[in-house]
Amino acid sequence: MTEQHETFPGKFQALLLIALLVVIEVLVYLVVYETDLLAGIEVGDVAGFVTVVGNGILFIGLMAYKRIGYRALFHPAKHSVAATMAVVTAPILLLVPGIAVVSGWLDALVQWAFPMSDEDVELFDALLGPGVLSILFACVAAPVLEEMLFRGVMLRAFLRQYTPRFSIVWSAALFGIAHLNVYQLATAFVAGLVTGWLYERCRSLWPCILLHAAYNSFVTYEYYLSEVEAALPAGVAVAAAVVGGVALVRILSRAGQRA
Repeated sequence: MTEQHETFPGKFQALLLIALLVVIEVLVYLVVYETDLLAGIEVGDVAGFVTVVGNGILFIGLMAYKRIGYRALFHPAKHSVAATMAVVTAPILLLVPGIAVVSGWLDALVQWAFPMSDEDVELFDALLGPGVLSILFACVAAPVLEEMLFRGVMLRAFLRQYTPRFSIVWSAALFGIAHLNVYQLATAFVAGLVTGWLYERCRSLWPCILLHAAYNSFVTYEYYLSEVEAALPAGVAVAAAVVGGVALVRILSRAGQRA
């Protein structure tokens, strides 16, 4: 299957795609609410369900419009998936705790500048509640779906039109904007920069999905155990991230993978 509309979306069309995704998710929520489809289900589980269905609907349309197969979307690199993951998995996992620490610092700074209301706190606690669907969404579905959209579709198209630096930064900014709240914008932007760089170097979604899933899983683990276990020392996490980051830069600079 030959991909069509290779430069879609452009930088402003991508903003419209995010707006369309929000509209779709609102419509899905209204259907769920009006039909009592998920009556009695935790708020976090409902939010996860709505997001998964909304993303699925958008992707069906995007994949049909661009006429691109999922194999080409996930791994357009010249090297095999196994060869790519063999060299990047360990460094990526070393990066995760350090990214979580930096994200925590950014969160604290944002909350200092924009204090959360009681309603905001209750909403985030509900979304992070211990529901099975919410955990599966955060640690499995979200990494796959969000990487497909922001790196697989948007960044892929940007790299065919703009410089790598602009493409990575703009896709990361869109990733932050898509979270629709100031409290997640900064951390999502940082995560988007790292996954965007990984995609630009590897031309594969699998390293991006691994980092995204490992980060969300680590943060979820810390959230549930923060009151009963000490978190990983910040110094250890940052040191591990430095080691992992340096290793990735050296490995991917040597590899010089390009689509």
